[in-house]
Amino acid sequence: MTDGHVALKQKLNTIAVKCKDELHAPQEIMALVSNTVVPQNEQQRCYLECVYKNLNLIKNNKFSVDDGKAMAKIRFANQPEEHKKAVTIIETCEKEAIIDPKTTEKCAAGRVIRNCFVKNGEKINFFPKA
Repeated sequence: MTDGHVALKQKLNTIAVKCKDELHAPQEIMALVSNTVVPQNEQQRCYLECVYKNLNLIKNNKFSVDDGKAMAKIRFANQPEEHKKAVTIIETCEKEAIIDPKTTEKCAAGRVIRNCFVKNGEKINFFPKA
């Protein structure tokens, strides 16, 4: 594990706790960070949206491709094949993870981005276990 990967894992853990506390969510919601469960309710969507925003993966209510690629570079520093797969997923999600501006769904970005990663990223563990 590289220093960058360890730092990313620590950052993710800190953000996971921060978002749980901000949303007054139960402890078990933190498992969402490292699994591939699609959010089933508003609290789960908002939790994931909070995590993604704090990782800079959401900017202006859109998936941030540049920040996703920067994170993938750290996450897969010594794994060129995995890194290549991650970039492909990120580029796919740039096109697929679109939040409808007319939606009334609260925290839709959390669901839309997770859906895309789950659908396209089954062969890669993009988010390190917190």
